[in-house]
Amino acid sequence: MAVDEIEYTAKEVAAHNTTNDAWMVIHGQVYNVTSYLQDHPGGAEVLVDVAGQDASEDFQNAGHSEDASEIMASYRVGKLQGGPKKVTPPVRLLSIGVTARKHDTSKSSMNAVAGLSAATAVALSAVGLYQAAGQQGLLATLPKLPMLRRTQGLGFLEGFLIASAVFGIASTILSRRLLKVLHSHPSFMNYPPHVKLPKRAKPEPLSQGGWLHPTTFQTLPLVKKDLVAPNTYCLVFQLPTPESVLGLPIGQHVAITAVVDGQAVTRSYTPVSNNADRGTLELIIKSYPNGKLTGGYLANLQIGDEVKFRGPKGAMRYRRGHCKRIGMLAGGSGITPMYQLIRAICEDQRDTTEISLIYANRTEEDILLRSELEAFARKYPGNLKLHYMLDSPPPGWKGGVGYVTKEIMAEHFPSADADSKVMLCGPPGMINAAKKALVELGFEKPGAMSKMSDQIFCF
Repeated sequence: MAVDEIEYTAKEVAAHNTTNDAWMVIHGQVYNVTSYLQDHPGGAEVLVDVAGQDASEDFQNAGHSEDASEIMASYRVGKLQGGPKKVTPPVRLLSIGVTARKHDTSKSSMNAVAGLSAATAVALSAVGLYQAAGQQGLLATLPKLPMLRRTQGLGFLEGFLIASAVFGIASTILSRRLLKVLHSHPSFMNYPPHVKLPKRAKPEPLSQGGWLHPTTFQTLPLVKKDLVAPNTYCLVFQLPTPESVLGLPIGQHVAITAVVDGQAVTRSYTPVSNNADRGTLELIIKSYPNGKLTGGYLANLQIGDEVKFRGPKGAMRYRRGHCKRIGMLAGGSGITPMYQLIRAICEDQRDTTEISLIYANRTEEDILLRSELEAFARKYPGNLKLHYMLDSPPPGWKGGVGYVTKEIMAEHFPSADADSKVMLCGPPGMINAAKKALVELGFEKPGAMSKMSDQIFCF
C-alpha cells in the first residue's frame, strides 16, 4: 500500500513516543523520525520532546530552511486519520528582505542612498564647473570674495584632491547606510542552526482546581434525577456557573453529608463527570433499602433540593503514564471509579494505557453505564477490552456466568509484571476473594490502606 493511503489514528501515533521509536504529526502527515534523531541539528532531545504528538506548530515556529520539508519527506509513513489534506507548509526563507515590517526600512534606505548620490553628484559638478571657469578666465569677472581669493590659482591636482575628498566622505556615509540596511533584515547570519522553543504550558482541564473544598462542605442544587437501573439513579447537580470546574482529580471521590433520622451520615461517591464537564456534577447512586444515605436520603431527593459536598478525597490521582496495562474488576455500582479512569484514558489522545475490565452484576438490567462502556470499547479497542459477568444471565447470554475466579482473571487481566496494575471496587466479599487470587497469580500483596504505588489498588 502506498504511503499516501496509509492512515494512523492519534492514539496509534501517541504509542511511538520514545527515543527508540519516535513518530510525530506535521500538517496532517505522520513521520517516523527515529533514525533522524542523532542527525537533527538541534539535537535528539528536541524531537523526543514532541514524539507521539502533533508537532506542526513547533516545526513551523522553528524557522526551518527550504530543504527541511524535502528531508522530512523521506521519513513519512502515512497520514493522520481525520487530519487535514497534505499541504506544503509555508517555510521561512532565510534570505535578505523577506520580513515585512510596519516601517518600510528598505524604502527609506533607498531614499537615503538616492539623496547621498544626488548630493555627491552636485558636489562633483560644482567642483568641475569651478575648475572649468578658472581655466577660461571667467573667475576674473566675479566679485573678489574672500573665499574666491583663497581658491584662485587651483590647478588640476588641487581640483582632483578636492573631488576625491568629497567622494570619499560620501562613500563612507553611503557604506554605513548600506550596512545598517543589511543588518536590519533577517538573513542566514541572524539565525542559529536551531532555536529550541520554550514549551508552551497547555491547560489540562482534568487536573485543574475548581469548586470543591477539601475541608468545608458546600451545597449544590439537584437539577436532574433519572432512574437508570433497578434502584439506581443518575443525579445531576448544578455548579455555581456554567463555566465552573468541579476540581476533582481523576480517580478521586467526593463526600456527601446529611442528617438522617436525627443522625449525621457521611459517605463517599465517585462522580462519573470530570473537570471537562463544566457546570455540572453527575453521580450514579445505587439505593439500598437499608442504606442510611442512599435509601434514606438520596433516593428521596427532589429537583431543587440542595446537597452538601466536600472533596476531593482518595489516594488515587491518575496521570497519563501511570502504567502500561490495567486490569479492572468492578461489581455493581463499583463501576463508577473505573468509568472515571476509562473515560479519562480513552478521551486522551496521547494515553495508550491498555485496560481490561471485568464487570460483574447479578442480572443484565443491573449493568450500569453499559452504552457508554461499549461505545468506548468500540471506538478505542486499543485502550479498552470489556468482559461482563452475570450471576443470573438471560437466555442467549454470551458473556461470563457466575463468580469471578482466579482462572477468569488470569485469562482477561495482564500478567503480573512491573508495567501492570490491578484496580478493584465492589462488594467486600468479591474484593477479598479477588485480592487472594491475584496474589496467587504473582501480584504484590496490597497493604491495609491502598496507595498509588500498590500493584493492587482498592477504591
